[in-house]
Amino acid sequence: MFKPFQHGTESHAIHDLTVENDLDCVNVYGNLQLTKDQAGLAAAKALQALLNEVVAALEKEPNLPEKVQRTEVREIENPFL
Repeated sequence: MFKPFQHGTESHAIHDLTVENDLDCVNVYGNLQLTKDQAGLAAAKALQALLNEVVAALEKEPNLPEKVQRTEVREIENPFL
């Protein structure tokens, strides 16, 4: 089960949308189409549940800083191209 901000190596997928866990952030990337059918409803509920967990984890933090200082990620040139 995905536990926001607790393990730095977890990831969860909802179709083509990926949610990756880190100790000081949760990364969300990819593509998710919420279609007007049962599959879309199930995907929407899964996304809602995951985001509710993130919000609950943030709200439990007693001393939540204004902004986390993160090292800037810089792109490197692909050596295989």
